Amino acid sequence: ADSVDLIVVSWADLDTEAYWVKASGIIGEVAGELGLPGNRLMFDHDAVAAYYAITLGEPGVAVIAGTGAIALGMNRRGERARSSGWGWLIGDEGSAGWIALRALNAASRAYDGRGPWTSLVNRLASYFGVSNLLNILDKVYSELPEIDKIAELARLVSEEAERGDEVSVSILREAGRELALDAVSVAERLGMVSDSIVVGGVGSVFNSRIVWGTFKEAVESRLTKATVRGPLTGRYSILGPLVMGLMKMGIRLTQREASELLARLGA
Repeated sequence: ADSVDLIVVSWADLDTEAYWVKASGIIGEVAGELGLPGNRLMFDHDAVAAYYAITLGEPGVAVIAGTGAIALGMNRRGERARSSGWGWLIGDEGSAGWIALRALNAASRAYDGRGPWTSLVNRLASYFGVSNLLNILDKVYSELPEIDKIAELARLVSEEAERGDEVSVSILREAGRELALDAVSVAERLGMVSDSIVVGGVGSVFNSRIVWGTFKEAVESRLTKATVRGPLTGRYSILGPLVMGLMKMGIRLTQREASELLARLGA
């Protein structure tokens, strides 16, 4: 323990008091086993880590879009606000899970003649190994019960969009607008709409140039003084806890130093 300066843990799903209590207990046990005093171990929501990865501690907003979606921001007074992160049954608009569900719905409407034709009809049928889209029902409801499995379909939407499918393009553009709305709503609640802040996107959904381009354009049109950074994908998660830990020790990174650090870590 004497060789450890600080341990920083970013933890998903710290959205309710019950989760915080559970996480605190686990973290406390780990600290006890390592013989660490409380001031040498810190933990927070993984959205907070993403915020620090994007802003390096400056006022701003980070929008995270993977399987789910959530935005978190902080102003100069240290006040926090969040948007989205309600889970796939209620919201998570713009997330991979949301994109996948929109794709399944669009394909079903096209199949029935209730909506415009989309190449997603044949692509989804092929993905599930059926000749008729109607036969995906058993597979979707029995083989893909978890949203993280359904969210994998978002990749197909991006691929079809790049091939020119208008319905897929529309879904991705709507995702970008929804994620931008998350950022703007957080900035509004924190009184930062007219401030020079940092806004960025984190997570696999931003690998789509359509989502990212739409997001960036929408953010810049509403938050005219914002600097848009990112997108951070892949092993971005390394940077957030590092920034948090260094700031705890009184060290602030510049954007250049953060990039060099990630390069040295192979991220």
